[in-house]
Amino acid sequence: MPDGDLLYPVDPLVVESTGGALVLSSPRLRTRLRVIPSVAALLLAARDGVPDDGDGTVTRLAEAGFLVRKEEAADAPGTPWDVWGTTAWSLHNRTRDTPFVGTRADDPAARERVLAAIEAYPRPPSVRAPASDRVLLLPRVRTVSSVPYRDVLEQRRTHRDFEEAPIALDAFSDMLHYCFAPLRFADAGPMGVLQLRAAASGGARHETEAFVFVLDVEHVRPGLYHYDGIRHGLVPLDPSAGRDVLEHLTHHQGFFKRAAFGVLTAAVAHRMAWKYQHPRAYKLLLQNIGHVAQVFSMTATALGLGAALTGAIRDTEADTLLGLEQPAEFTTFALACGVPVRRPDGLPLSIRTPGEPFGGH
Repeated sequence: MPDGDLLYPVDPLVVESTGGALVLSSPRLRTRLRVIPSVAALLLAARDGVPDDGDGTVTRLAEAGFLVRKEEAADAPGTPWDVWGTTAWSLHNRTRDTPFVGTRADDPAARERVLAAIEAYPRPPSVRAPASDRVLLLPRVRTVSSVPYRDVLEQRRTHRDFEEAPIALDAFSDMLHYCFAPLRFADAGPMGVLQLRAAASGGARHETEAFVFVLDVEHVRPGLYHYDGIRHGLVPLDPSAGRDVLEHLTHHQGFFKRAAFGVLTAAVAHRMAWKYQHPRAYKLLLQNIGHVAQVFSMTATALGLGAALTGAIRDTEADTLLGLEQPAEFTTFALACGVPVRRPDGLPLSIRTPGEPFGGH
């Protein structure tokens, strides 16, 4: 049979086992199909080409777009998933169209089913158990900022260059308090007592924990600590973990060569998954750390400091260093803070404005 008469699987083709069924999808198609194993096997066997069967399974797969002719595959438009890959596509696909978990006042029976599913598992604690009885309690200060909010918005920039200078203990304490500690608490009935932090979080689950690398902070010994937001203190973990460790974990981007302190954030995923049992919760978890990072950056600006953020992390090594309970806990972001080196116009040293030659400031 001429090659042009044969049909081939759309490329890429994703076959997933979901809820006891096989689901076909492709970044090039809007349709997802639930199929029996023999249909999935037919598609996989069609990599060398199959003829149209007239009015059978092959025809129906072709009509749905999962079998195409070679020239159709060659003419297919590009998608972001061509470079992001099928793993990213699968994540995107599995986290879409979530059912709403709320009061469901219009459907009391559905609400009861949701609550029963949630309460079938023990509620995870909202705080991480301390690794040690030792804790360095930080001053509970609220540094007065005279910077108008509009100026904070306009002055917030990523600072990668820092002065070799310590930051004050009060400013350091306020950074941790506003970025990672509860400011208030709320009684949510069967959902437990919720932390209300400055950063937004889906359902106030606040799964983010902060592991702080003190590098140059007044009156605090350098080393790695876990930040205890309830006691507003630092629990010592590793006094030897410093700049070299952070630079290695973040692929030597230079953020921590002169920063006053760094933070690796970690997700305690059980806190989110306990209430939100749909895969979309993973997407929300990643958005939550973005909220935290923005509060970190804005707070640093308001205090006259500079901040840098990166997600380029050696995850496995970081998880091990922090003593995370894998796979339910994992590192999510790296944050740097210090006294920024600025251009004469106040912008970060690394910024080149239009019209300036490369390398000029």
